[in-house]
Amino acid sequence: MTRSDQPSHHSLVAVEGLRCTGKSTLSTVLASQLGATVIPDPADLSSPLPYPPRTLGDVRSGLDHLCGVERQRAEVARRARTGLVLFDRSPLSHIAHQHAVAQLGVPADPGYAAQTFTAAARAGITLRPGRYLYLRLPQAAVAARQRRRGPVHPHLVDPRFVAAADRAFIRYLEALPDDRRLVLDAGLPVGHLAAAAAAFLAAEPTSPPPDVWTLMLDAPQIVRARSSTSPGAIAVGDVEARL
Repeated sequence: MTRSDQPSHHSLVAVEGLRCTGKSTLSTVLASQLGATVIPDPADLSSPLPYPPRTLGDVRSGLDHLCGVERQRAEVARRARTGLVLFDRSPLSHIAHQHAVAQLGVPADPGYAAQTFTAAARAGITLRPGRYLYLRLPQAAVAARQRRRGPVHPHLVDPRFVAAADRAFIRYLEALPDDRRLVLDAGLPVGHLAAAAAAFLAAEPTSPPPDVWTLMLDAPQIVRARSSTSPGAIAVGDVEARL
């Protein structure tokens, strides 16, 4: 297998959603039922990035760091001994996060995020999921679950952040064929969610694999800080040099 190949013996599925929607719980249940490997949330493999970032340089350095974390997760997935690999979040989460932070008036660069993770996937540095499970809850329910889980950084529960992140996820997922994405009501019991997800995954997709995340590039790209400039298109070699 060359470095740029997807691992053809694995079915790669991303389990996505906002914080506290039950991604890890659903991933664990599906792994037990379907004999899948779960790739942990990037937050379990790296310290949180400083917030708020001061400049676009800080934003881009943080995204380069996260791309390195995704590279580590891809290597774990390639070594998996199961036919099904579940990613607890994917690069789509990092891109949606940038779209959401952009609503809060601090430096953010969704375009750089989409270009960086797209170039990395096309180079085989990271992996792109073949299908997505998205757990969705009303904003009030997300906030209630977050309060029960304990204190989090205030920006993660800001209604503007929550709404913008959900919009970014849905915008990408709605561009995919029905056999490549399943949106689930995260308010339902996990057994119901697991049954629906298992039925979805049991049907082999017939549409082409999802395109990577530059589909999201026509949205607003940058919230500037002082002395910031916008990068041009990001080449594969640029990503490899930064990791």
